[in-house]
Amino acid sequence: MIKLSAAVIVQNEEKNLPRWLKAVSQVADEIVAVDSGSSDRSVEILRQAGAKVEFRAWTGYADQRNAAAGLCTGDWILMLDADEVLAPESIASLRGFKQGPEPEHDILLMPSRVWFFGHFMRHGGFFPEWKPRLYRRGAARWVRQQVHERLEARGSTGRLPGLYDHYSYDTVEDYRSRARGYAEAGARFMLAAGKRCGSLTGPTHAAWAFVHRYLVRLGFMDGKAGWWAAWLEGVYTLEKYRCLAEMIRDGKSGRVA
Repeated sequence: MIKLSAAVIVQNEEKNLPRWLKAVSQVADEIVAVDSGSSDRSVEILRQAGAKVEFRAWTGYADQRNAAAGLCTGDWILMLDADEVLAPESIASLRGFKQGPEPEHDILLMPSRVWFFGHFMRHGGFFPEWKPRLYRRGAARWVRQQVHERLEARGSTGRLPGLYDHYSYDTVEDYRSRARGYAEAGARFMLAAGKRCGSLTGPTHAAWAFVHRYLVRLGFMDGKAGWWAAWLEGVYTLEKYRCLAEMIRDGKSGRVA
């Protein structure tokens, strides 16, 4: 039987953790967490659930995830964020996975559905989002990329059926507050890569981001939530290029926009 470790990185996640723990406790042989300095009850909730918890100062998503993986002793690691919750079909798939033969792959992608302003998205490129959430311990490592981290493995990648629910954004302001940080991070990576930014670069990319989500990927079929998702994608894109233009003007790259 395959031993499964569930791992999570947290900072002030007391709202999400009870739901997360209720789901993963049905399949995990152990639960580990890396906390980067929560001021709420996150650590208390985790320890009450029997989780192994360690503090680690924040140095980036990839570093925190690798640290959490380092605490795991299971054969495989289920790495879910605190706002990502296993649906019943995923729990059934994971139970079968644990009982089955050793997989040939080192990473298994899992499909998610995104909760966006009170609505599970079905279009706009949001469903299903296949992401690496299950991997063989010691065979893969998280690495940094432009904004989000990426899981790299020496072996192949497969798929595990069964949805997990990503409760990403409850309100427009929730999206905007997080998007600001992502926009700045994205701009820094573009700056380091030598990207240039003219006066029309941002508006052009922002317009395409909206059209791609709303029309090309049929986001309009999700109604009001689909419109907001596409609009905010455009706003995020515009902000990213605005940050890049500002960095260039500040002379951080030695370039002139």
